[in-house]
Amino acid sequence: MPSLQALAAAVLLLVSDCVQGAAVNLSPYRSHDHDHGHGGGGGNDNVTHCGTDFCTWWHATGEINTLTPVEPGNARQSHRYSVEVSRAGTNTFYNSFVYESIPRNGNGRIYAPTDAPYSNTLNATVDDGISIEPSIGLNMAWSQFEYSQDVDVRITTIDGSLLGGASSVIIRPTADRLSVRDGNDGSVIVRVPASTNGYRFSVEFSNDLYRFRSNGSDYVTSGGSVVGVEPTNALVLFASPFLAVSDVPSMTAANMHTMTPGPINNGDWGNKSILYFPPGVYYMNQDQSGHSGRLGSNHIRLGSNTYWVHFAPGAYVKAAIEYFTTATSFYATGHGVLSGENYVYQANAAEDYVANKSDTTSLRMWWHNNLVGGQTWTCRGPTIAAPPFNTMDFNGNSNVSSRISDYKQVGAFFFQTDGPEIYTNSIVHDVFWHVNDDAIKIYYSGASVSRATIWKCHNDPIIQMGWTVRNISGVTIDTLNVIHTRYIKSETVVPSAIIGASPFYEDGLTNNPNASISISVSNIVCEGLCPALMRITPLQSYTNFMVSNISFPDGLQTNSIGTGESLIPAASGVTMDLIISEWTVNGTKVTMSNFGSTDLGQFDIDVSYWGEWEIV
Repeated sequence: MPSLQALAAAVLLLVSDCVQGAAVNLSPYRSHDHDHGHGGGGGNDNVTHCGTDFCTWWHATGEINTLTPVEPGNARQSHRYSVEVSRAGTNTFYNSFVYESIPRNGNGRIYAPTDAPYSNTLNATVDDGISIEPSIGLNMAWSQFEYSQDVDVRITTIDGSLLGGASSVIIRPTADRLSVRDGNDGSVIVRVPASTNGYRFSVEFSNDLYRFRSNGSDYVTSGGSVVGVEPTNALVLFASPFLAVSDVPSMTAANMHTMTPGPINNGDWGNKSILYFPPGVYYMNQDQSGHSGRLGSNHIRLGSNTYWVHFAPGAYVKAAIEYFTTATSFYATGHGVLSGENYVYQANAAEDYVANKSDTTSLRMWWHNNLVGGQTWTCRGPTIAAPPFNTMDFNGNSNVSSRISDYKQVGAFFFQTDGPEIYTNSIVHDVFWHVNDDAIKIYYSGASVSRATIWKCHNDPIIQMGWTVRNISGVTIDTLNVIHTRYIKSETVVPSAIIGASPFYEDGLTNNPNASISISVSNIVCEGLCPALMRITPLQSYTNFMVSNISFPDGLQTNSIGTGESLIPAASGVTMDLIISEWTVNGTKVTMSNFGSTDLGQFDIDVSYWGEWEIV
């Protein structure tokens, strides 16, 4: 049970947050329900609700803008969708703000954060992973709410477009089996049952789907082969259970520094144990030298005493966060958003945040470069939007672990916008990641990943195990829903596959057959036209490599590009102790009789491994 002091502080925070104009939940620290009216992008009739049943929020500074950067203090609001939430069956709906992310965040191809939008200062030889997306109007909207009871979510449009009715809706992952019905006003209503795991799903309309075509090297608008189908105007909904007591810090005036919405200047974050962001929009306003008005030219370097960052629902922070704590446990919690929209691609923190890639100094949204070992990072609740590079890296000591849940990533259109590092004995569950790089990075032993939903662009595999020799065991991945992929070409260096292992990242290295990877991957569902099951360059042996219960309900890519073909080439001395079981493609089981490269499974494994592996 929380102390009376902590309870009182949290209740005061709840009241304070409501006064600031956005509903917030600090469950279980609540005494009564709150309804609030707010002005916003849709007018002055936006009403939110925050009670023990569910909680929604709104931004009075929502900006509908599909072309350019939004004003610093604004949150980009969906140009198409309105989302409302009601307790199931009561038909009393309350607004839930719908955010939006667009490719390059309205900046075009710029090199420095101070360059004018669309000044095209990024070197022409730099591929940022974005090509056809802006010209087709691709965007990703999302809305989040907290809840503890069954709710109905009503979706309407605000741009005059038609949704097409409930019969035209597909909810992905389809395994969620959420019911959809028509409203009486052109809306559709999704029933979301109460769940301690929550739901993270895409709502897709048949009249809003774009078919990505490739000629084998680039996306094309005609001809070529269809390599993926995605909504042009994506809408993702995050139904999050209220935070547990342990996920809300005990905040007092003595241990907490409270941020004020608006510009963030150097040092504004103080050096107390807890850094708290109430509802509102925040943005980094100064560069490292203190010059104001330099968006995207700095990030939050926490004080060494700060070990916990907590976001209220409705906190929207345009920044990145670097820890310096030596505390055994450090945290990022709460249902706010950390947005990288003001940063250029590969923003290099050591070079004034320009687009100059460095594996060491290009900015991560979550960063720690001074680990002391034996530390654990807990991340529960936040959403990452528009990351400019690898989203999370902790350096200085490999003895670190993480506990990641209800963690979402959206608007990851740039190359190298991967999932977080998954360190030794880490536990990851109930996550939704839109990525354009390695999604689930299996580099350390003892990791557990469960109930992960992945929306993949076209760079690197869903599961990555390569780049160097690894000696890992005790890794389990269970219930993996891949809801979209759109690989442009057949790749082995950056594998176009669900399970992949890239060749050496550095030159001069050799295979080590005495090292091995042992992993279990189970309950995979890949929706849409799926890429290869595996593209593995063996850098070490594989032992007890178990892949089970794989379903490709919509089929495996069979185009001339070759993106459906699994490849495991020979490697001197390594062994391949691999068992694939219960793999179906379009409902037909893949067996040792139809697995071949020109057959159902398109599985091409070198003959040197025969007798070591099987499909059952």
